Amino acid sequence: MRRRRRKRAKSRKKLIYGIIAVLFILLCFATYSFLNQPNQTDETNGNQLYYEAAIVDHLSFREETKNETFKASSVSILEAAGFDVTYYPGEDVTVNFYKNLVSHNYGLIVLRVHSAIIGNSTRLGLFTSELFDESKYDTPSAPYYDDVLNERVVQAYFPDDPTRYFAIAPRFIEKYGNLQNTTIIMMGCDGLKYNKTAEAFIKKGAKVCIGWNGLVSTCHTDHATTRLLQHLVQKDTIGEAVEKTRKEVGTEKTYVSDQGYESELKYYPENAGSYIPKTILRILDIKNLGANAALVKEENNGTRLNWLYYVFFFGTQILRAHVVGKEP
Repeated sequence: MRRRRRKRAKSRKKLIYGIIAVLFILLCFATYSFLNQPNQTDETNGNQLYYEAAIVDHLSFREETKNETFKASSVSILEAAGFDVTYYPGEDVTVNFYKNLVSHNYGLIVLRVHSAIIGNSTRLGLFTSELFDESKYDTPSAPYYDDVLNERVVQAYFPDDPTRYFAIAPRFIEKYGNLQNTTIIMMGCDGLKYNKTAEAFIKKGAKVCIGWNGLVSTCHTDHATTRLLQHLVQKDTIGEAVEKTRKEVGTEKTYVSDQGYESELKYYPENAGSYIPKTILRILDIKNLGANAALVKEENNGTRLNWLYYVFFFGTQILRAHVVGKEP
């Protein structure tokens, strides 16, 4: 009886050891899998930085303001710098589109969007290509009723066209915005004539807004933004990139300013002049590692596989010794 009890106790002990060995091996594989998951974001000073860029080409929905050269060059510049670029044509730019745009964690948003001051206010309207329709806000159950009632969505039109479109106002950004250190480039007219819209973007998480302080032609803003993007991806500060762009393209001379000055590129807030977009900086640092990074990764993977092999080998030996070993 005593011998049988001792055998049972030893068997239970071996089983426990075996279970521990199996769990240890599974833990090693789980740790390895976790450590090799691809990172989609980086973290610097507690702030997540996203490597996605959006180009919103609202002006492309009108034949006279299409610019395939700008589209190709801006996408090429950003992709070469490591961005995952999403291009949105003008037909996509609706009120609901803006809701999704300002709540997505883009690192950079380029707004090739027609814009204008709303009435006699200091508020800027960013146009959609969605035709103005009273049925979308005339009753409490209409989709834009609350937004129109609270002046988040307004009506707008082009100077040479009486057709009315929906546009979004700063309160729209304040309501739906959820950005993460985003750099905003407003290519349209009057983007920084007043700071109301920029303040809304900053309040909702943007890091800096770049835009014009008056009227600007399509050809001038396209040329300037292309140069601006080239400077930004070369690790220039916001102030340096804007200043270099000013010198290269000059002020806007197509329109005659009624305020007594010509339109020029600016940024907001003023203390953002020394800021280097960390999203761009991090991408370039990773990109510059090139083949060395790939080699290091390959070597690390090899080291991890060797390490896992030894763990697996000794783990199986423990399992064999304690579970399938001979009874004494």
